[in-house]
Amino acid sequence: MPYFAEESTTELERRIGPLKAVSVVETFTYVALLGFWLSGNRVGTLMLGSMHGLVVCGFAGMVLLIFRPLGWSLRFALLTILTGPIGAMILFVRLRREEPEIHAREQAKVRERQERRAGRSVGAP
Repeated sequence: MPYFAEESTTELERRIGPLKAVSVVETFTYVALLGFWLSGNRVGTLMLGSMHGLVVCGFAGMVLLIFRPLGWSLRFALLTILTGPIGAMILFVRLRREEPEIHAREQAKVRERQERRAGRSVGAP
């Protein structure tokens, strides 16, 4: 639902972009962490490991907040979280594929609300 009457996007639509970005960041931080770990760089591993942990927590929280409005199953949401960077990339691809449909569905809801609001204001004394 839009916050203001003149806004053209809904909260769900505004959440998709950051979730896509965080899924890419999660994958890159994992790959970089793996590189530090395989090279034996202890300081790099510790520093990037803590950053990656924060990104994973943010990613997990975002997925758990958005999976129901998107119509996804809890099983899919948990699978994307538990499979790490692979799940993050699967989620990214799925969001890119479904984004036009989500946008169309959300905009239809916005138009319906606006029409109901306009119908009430016309009939109001």
